[in-house]
Amino acid sequence: MIIGTAGHVDHGKTTLIHALTGIDADRLPEEKRRGMTIDLGYAYAGGLGFVDVPGHERFVHTMLAGVGGIDAALLVVAADDGIKPQTLEHVAILDLLGIDWGVVAITRCDLAPGEVGRVTAEMAALLTGTCLAGAPILAVSAVTGAGIEDLRAALAALGPKPRDREAYARLAIDRAFLVAGAGVVVTGALASGTIAVGDRLVLSPSGAEVRVRGLHAHNQRAERGVAGQRLALNLVGADKAAVARGDYVVASDIHAPTQRIDARIRLLPGARALRADTPMHLHLGAAHVTARVSPLAGPIGPGEIGLVRAVLDQPVAALIGDRLVLRDAGASKTLGGGVVLDPWPILRGARSPARLAQLTAPDLAAMLALTRIDWAAHVRGHNLRPTAQAAQLQAADAVLCGGYALAVADLAGLDAAITAGLAALHRDHPEQPGLAPDRLRASLPGKPPRALAVAVIDRALRAGILRQDGAFLCLADHRAQLSTTDAALWEILQDELAADRFRPPRVRDLLARTRMSEPVLRASMRRFARLSWLVEVAPDHFYLRDAVAEMVAIAAELAARDGDISAGGFRDRVGIGRNLVIRILEFLDAQGITYRRGDIRHIRADRLDRFGVLGKSVSK
Repeated sequence: MIIGTAGHVDHGKTTLIHALTGIDADRLPEEKRRGMTIDLGYAYAGGLGFVDVPGHERFVHTMLAGVGGIDAALLVVAADDGIKPQTLEHVAILDLLGIDWGVVAITRCDLAPGEVGRVTAEMAALLTGTCLAGAPILAVSAVTGAGIEDLRAALAALGPKPRDREAYARLAIDRAFLVAGAGVVVTGALASGTIAVGDRLVLSPSGAEVRVRGLHAHNQRAERGVAGQRLALNLVGADKAAVARGDYVVASDIHAPTQRIDARIRLLPGARALRADTPMHLHLGAAHVTARVSPLAGPIGPGEIGLVRAVLDQPVAALIGDRLVLRDAGASKTLGGGVVLDPWPILRGARSPARLAQLTAPDLAAMLALTRIDWAAHVRGHNLRPTAQAAQLQAADAVLCGGYALAVADLAGLDAAITAGLAALHRDHPEQPGLAPDRLRASLPGKPPRALAVAVIDRALRAGILRQDGAFLCLADHRAQLSTTDAALWEILQDELAADRFRPPRVRDLLARTRMSEPVLRASMRRFARLSWLVEVAPDHFYLRDAVAEMVAIAAELAARDGDISAGGFRDRVGIGRNLVIRILEFLDAQGITYRRGDIRHIRADRLDRFGVLGKSVSK
């Protein structure tokens, strides 16, 4: 269990830790000379690890770096001095961080035994309504030893805070230094997961990859550390100049720095109302950054709770559920704090009622009742391994499709909307082959993201509910109902254009066979092109769609074999003249299937299915 001290300067925090552990947590010469804690100090005794924090108002930022990863608080107030300004601020900070386990120690009771009762009553009143309400309050003296054993027993009785050891590893760095012969060493509380010697991890937000060469857990050499322990990691691959307090050591799966956070905060009673773009200091874990904070739903008054967006001046490694504390622009006063709700929030629609409802949804099921969830961001934000992901989906009666989580009923609704929409189109416009994928997506309820729509459509295709007819999607049993004239013309055109598929006859060459005037034939062929059965590669050059698909496949084959596509290579492969080859290649450029650099073209692999294969079955 990790215990952090809190309390006013010179109330005996470091002396009390020495009495409990036998270790002087003041390690800096300046601290010993001035008799005052300046930086974080550490001490260990049995299963307890102590983080000693400064009590002076100038070092509140350091205090915040130390208490971000603690399990419980040891709140210290001197009997002969009573409650002081930093006592009040530290209590407020512990409450904002949600530290709900702790013990209050009334120190120096040997110097003012008559004040112990009064200070005890005042502390009990101060803690009322906070996370530490009802915490044990014990009178102690580090000089005489009175009450020390009782205090030790009270701390041990708190027990360790539950930590998720099955999640991905995440350690907040509160100290980084060089050790001769070993290199960079970082220390911090392991918030989740496990870390073992040999593990490959990432420094976040920088993204530097590191390997754990050695490890100490609670100041003892170990092969493995688990969530809830303080660890010292000897890292290979880290540059001391690039590692700072506030960085994280994390598994690569959850490395995703951010400079924008949506959070729920509570302003302290003495703070001013929060308005747009208020400059503040933001503390998260051991990180300390400046930011501009704006309410998402109107001003937030003193003592009120509200939703905010914080835009940070530098990136941090935040996850959902992280606690944060806000201080004023001069870093002289704590104003409020709260919890991260979304580390990667949307830019547009941030203040819409739907978005605000989504931020405050209590669980996945409630969120999916409002929207579809980007699953990769959700599992990263909640630090979920695959087993935990499956459990969440099952509990919410949700499924994954196209990288999104959605309620089973929502997916069924999308399937039904596809079927109903196409059925109505086929009924009202039997001559049309169907809808292009983008138009079908736009017709679906809630206009699902492209990846989700593609996945839903793909499911329907694989299930045999839909059929692809060139560039169009239709119900499996649908065939375009052409007029007798158009059906007869289409039979002729298929035969004529397929006879020499890469060099089909031009419109004027088809007049005798079709017995049509040139304007009427040209209009008919363009109508077939709109149906995606023909492709006008160049003016007056109409190809069957499957011929174009074959030429795309040839271009891809040449690119795979030669690394690029030359006009000569394409001409030799399809066996047509250079002028027509140039027109075809320019058409492929215009469609985004190829791109040109000088006289050489390269393929775009993600566009190769642009034309698909045209089915030749057309109802008359």
